[in-house]
Amino acid sequence: MAEEKKEEEEGDPSEDKKKADGMIASANSAAERLEKANKHHETLIAREEALKVERTLGGAAEAGQPPKEESPEDYAKKVLANEAGD
Repeated sequence: MAEEKKEEEEGDPSEDKKKADGMIASANSAAERLEKANKHHETLIAREEALKVERTLGGAAEAGQPPKEESPEDYAKKVLANEAGD
């Protein structure tokens, strides 16, 4: 009786190995997915950086509108109309 209980408590070593192998395989597949996602993310970051450089060198503002140049006459009109802060 004591030997039977001992075997039941220990479990089957082949089942433990199968579980461990399954967990390792699962971890390996998760690591592969993460590596693939990281490579894709790096590609997207490189593209975003290239677009930002292109916008900066192209003279476009962050909002996508080029800055408006103001003539001295327009500025004077704004000052007289009390709108110079805008």
